[in-house]
Amino acid sequence: MDKKFDLFWNTMELCDWDNEGDDDKVLKPVIEYLSRQSDDVLFEFDDLMTELLYDLDTRKLAQQCRKAYPLMNDDTFLYSRCVALINGPAYYEKVRQGKEKGVWKLEFESLLYVPQRAWDLKHQTEYPHVSPLSYETGSNKDSWK
Repeated sequence: MDKKFDLFWNTMELCDWDNEGDDDKVLKPVIEYLSRQSDDVLFEFDDLMTELLYDLDTRKLAQQCRKAYPLMNDDTFLYSRCVALINGPAYYEKVRQGKEKGVWKLEFESLLYVPQRAWDLKHQTEYPHVSPLSYETGSNKDSWK
């Protein structure tokens, strides 16, 4: 995996899996850690997370998701892509390569809100950052051709 994503992956290692089943508690150490970092680090984390999700936004993976979960919609595909991130770089790579099909029946939507929640904890103001890429389903136009 590309070293440029180390900040994201290393930060995600702080997840508290003793609280599996309660996404907020799993992510609490990540949010608290990010709230103590500089704003630039927080924005970089957000941009890296967005880029990783963007890279999974492909027609091929969406078709795989629809096959596993016929009720798939744009949001369920996005939330399943979050599962690929929450499970670390090796799992992410298996999903990206289309080798991990179990991901499509799972979701971890809470990951999307980590940067905003860390910002709110730190500043108690509205989150000001917008990543240059979008993680929304269908935004990776080249991968949907």
